[in-house]
Amino acid sequence: MKEPAFVLEGKPVHVVETAEALQAAAHHLSQKPELALDLEFDQHHYTYGFTLCLIQISDGHDCFLIDPIPVKDLQPLWDVLENPAITKIFHHANNDLMLLSMLGCQVRNVIDTAVAAKILNYSKAALGVLLEEELGLKLDKSQQMSNWNHRPLTKRQLEYAAQDVLYLHALKEVMVMKIEGLGRMNWLLEEGKLLEEITYTEQEDPHLKIKFPQRLTYFQQFILLPIYEFRDQLAQKWNFPAGQVINTSALMALLTNPEGDIKDWLYHTKGIHGRVQQERYEGQLQRIVNGAVQEAYKRKIPHRLPPNPYPPRLKTPETEARRDQFGLVLKALIDKVGAYTAPMLLDQSIITHYSQTGEVVIPKKYAREIVLATAEELNITL
Repeated sequence: MKEPAFVLEGKPVHVVETAEALQAAAHHLSQKPELALDLEFDQHHYTYGFTLCLIQISDGHDCFLIDPIPVKDLQPLWDVLENPAITKIFHHANNDLMLLSMLGCQVRNVIDTAVAAKILNYSKAALGVLLEEELGLKLDKSQQMSNWNHRPLTKRQLEYAAQDVLYLHALKEVMVMKIEGLGRMNWLLEEGKLLEEITYTEQEDPHLKIKFPQRLTYFQQFILLPIYEFRDQLAQKWNFPAGQVINTSALMALLTNPEGDIKDWLYHTKGIHGRVQQERYEGQLQRIVNGAVQEAYKRKIPHRLPPNPYPPRLKTPETEARRDQFGLVLKALIDKVGAYTAPMLLDQSIITHYSQTGEVVIPKKYAREIVLATAEELNITL
């Protein structure tokens, strides 16, 4: 292996920027029983889309910072991450695992130290907080929101990235020891299996996932789709976050009066990028809106709101009695395991479903066993 780019806290840090270096790093990592892993990514903040910017991996001694911009084929690394014989330690793994799945990698054998913190009833699960409490380390988090798409990365960015994985092995060891002492190791392992199941899927009707300040009518939803696609095409072309091309407030202003003067909207509305105000884009947008409005009238799309996807819950003596039952169980669980751990066993969605239907649905095996045993202790029949 080549000389490291630099040494941090006595640990060699290698910057991987070529296919050959990646092959060497993957071979080295494939021989290790346990790896700590973190990603730096941009999610509609500086650029278009959900973009992988850097991969940090430590074997407990050597750290590898893998740059996915010059190294296009990451399959040698995916082979390591998909190997179930190697433990992968993450902190707050969900978004990292979602991005890896999107890129074609389904990570196996996961332990998440943020989940471990919940099991141990920590009030805060931020990595910096845990490292300070458990290991007496204080990390510099000033680079957390920096632009990880920009190249070259600075020395401070590289050091920050390395620090996010260099201490995860030690943190995991301390926390696992405490979890084993509480007899909750099966919780951590089952939670890891659930994390393995995170799979990226394309959203259906992504234009309806925008958080507007009010609900849209069927007519507005119909008109929004081609406008959303136009905005998305420009965002992708310019490599901008879509919200910087036309933001939500500006979209809402257009949907509120789609038959109004497009020029007035385009040149007198905040939240529209200056590039959109070019004559050719103005003409495209005018044709898109006019065409959508005409088609909506042709199809007789109604100007009414669709049914509320979140109807108010039933409130009857039976539903309230069931809610009260589970409330007593939750209180007992808080007394047993703590206020920050109890929601892992019994959260409000489970309570609401039971109160509305009388059906106990607790997908996690360990949680179901504990909840039912606690109810039995209280002489509550669920």
